[in-house]
Amino acid sequence: MDNLRFPLTLEFKFSLFTELQVHDANGQLLAYVREKTFSVRDEVKVFTDASRQVQTHGMRAQGFMAGALDWRAKRLIRRSDGTELGALQAQGMKTLWGASYELLAPDGQVLFTIKDDHPWLGVIEGLIGAVPFVGDLVAMGFDYLVNPTYTVTDAGGQAAYRVFKKRSLFSRRFKVEELTPRSPQNDELVLMGLIQLVLRERERG
Repeated sequence: MDNLRFPLTLEFKFSLFTELQVHDANGQLLAYVREKTFSVRDEVKVFTDASRQVQTHGMRAQGFMAGALDWRAKRLIRRSDGTELGALQAQGMKTLWGASYELLAPDGQVLFTIKDDHPWLGVIEGLIGAVPFVGDLVAMGFDYLVNPTYTVTDAGGQAAYRVFKKRSLFSRRFKVEELTPRSPQNDELVLMGLIQLVLRERERG
């Protein structure tokens, strides 16, 4: 997963399970993701392809009931051999207003921050959806016309990547663009962190 070719496409599949495919700019499959649902602790497994014969990474929320307390959970990211890559840390109460995360190195150093560019859109969507019957229909149109974007900023405060959800009524497809030249040494961690981001944020917008 070194030297990623941008833009990346992360697309949810129509399935009884939460499944996601990741492709690079050339259409090459980089990862096939399945999330364990109906659990008090989020758990995600990453494979080389849809056959799920070879697992490459695992991600798991730290702490009991972490899946329910999504707004402050820390999700550890490891290779299949147990090597720790880092973690995605939700920034507490800030995540209830809009996406706000930190992508951490194994030693806890903050390498990147991820923030929703327009958090107020989520508030508007929530108010629309609260209206019985009519609100659901209007919210579907809102989902189609307005889609959230997220900016990934490096430790120096420079915007490094932008993540945005493509316009669609039913599909959940995200694009990841590279904003500045980067060192490929963090590609693996960045990709795993962005997979976690879209799993957490797929219902917004």
